[in-house]
Amino acid sequence: MRKSNKKLLQILACTSALAGGAAVVATTKLPAMTVKADTNSVAARSYGVDVASYQSNSMNQVAQNGGQFAIVKVSEGTTYRNPKASAQIQSAIANNMMPMAYHFATFGANSTAAASEAQYAISSAKATGLPAGSYIACDWETGDGNNVNGGRDASANAILAFMDQIKAAGYQPLLYSGASLLNNNINTSTILNKYPNSLWVASYAVSGRVDTANFNYFPSMDGVAIWQFTDNWRGLSVDGNITLLPLSMNSTSTQAPSSSSNNNTTNNNATTNINNAASSSSNNTSSNDEVKTSKTIMHKAYVYDKNGNRNGTTSYSAYQQVTVLGGMVRINGTNYYKIGDNQYINVSNIDGRIRVTTHNAYVYNSRGNRVYVSTIKRGMSVTTYGSSFKINGKSYYRIGRNRYVKVANFN
Repeated sequence: MRKSNKKLLQILACTSALAGGAAVVATTKLPAMTVKADTNSVAARSYGVDVASYQSNSMNQVAQNGGQFAIVKVSEGTTYRNPKASAQIQSAIANNMMPMAYHFATFGANSTAAASEAQYAISSAKATGLPAGSYIACDWETGDGNNVNGGRDASANAILAFMDQIKAAGYQPLLYSGASLLNNNINTSTILNKYPNSLWVASYAVSGRVDTANFNYFPSMDGVAIWQFTDNWRGLSVDGNITLLPLSMNSTSTQAPSSSSNNNTTNNNATTNINNAASSSSNNTSSNDEVKTSKTIMHKAYVYDKNGNRNGTTSYSAYQQVTVLGGMVRINGTNYYKIGDNQYINVSNIDGRIRVTTHNAYVYNSRGNRVYVSTIKRGMSVTTYGSSFKINGKSYYRIGRNRYVKVANFN
């Protein structure tokens, strides 16, 4: 992922988190540690990093801080290869870390271009020494001309064209993007129907150094294999990631290590290829058994039933906390979060949706007075929450707590 885009992802996520009164994250320096690492597999809840050409060739310091995998940028478009990729992959292996790779996509919603980029990513991965059967992620986000507004279905189909080529070449495909793009700009259900548990999602609770993942801020959605939760893991100035599932190379003889050396049970959930089996919880509909995540309402949200019908006047006010049950649910073409038995609220009122500015935009408060923060530049992707507001006769979108941008500044 592009450094500038990761920074934007962080800023937008921070706006939402801070609006909800996010807790201060401890940044005490952790000592070097010994972990049960393996170049072929990692267990669930393992920490790792992703790196590109602007980071070190050596993964030694990452490994000393507990990193168990490294996702290395190998290529972008059809003309760029990371000159450090080979050294970074080999250093990961030398430090007993599992290597993976990612390709920065520029194909937008073009399936033909996606297939061509996949072939370039494959040849780049092979040239840099990535082991056969490794994971290769399609990094699909704003930047370098990648059009993220080509339509949810067309974008999903193009991403699948990329992933299909990766799988055909003997690698395991993943999809990386920010939570908002995954919810609003890509039909992720199409992706997950073919490649279950293949998402690598970026969502940051706070800015600055973060040492451990705080699952109170996990972006509730199905199919997540890896969560990127910070761009400064343990003060190393590298992205921090954590696995949600055991990951391993595509081999029937390879299993992720047990989380406990004394565990002799034969019920091994640490299996091989995550793309070959759907999540075991996908058919679980009981509120008592679903994963619970606390989230902040960012726009007045009405409650709907499982058929998409509004439940009278029942609603939640902006900045209230709600507990989301499980992942995102799609009802009649609209994304919802489940908050109770037969109770759903629109995702856009919590996670927002991405809009692109067509003009430089000032930021205002709820009274329509300009707030003197950095101007949002034309062409930037901004998360807006819910429908527009009228302030002094002009239309605005909310972009954070008491922060608004004029609707006229968006396409």
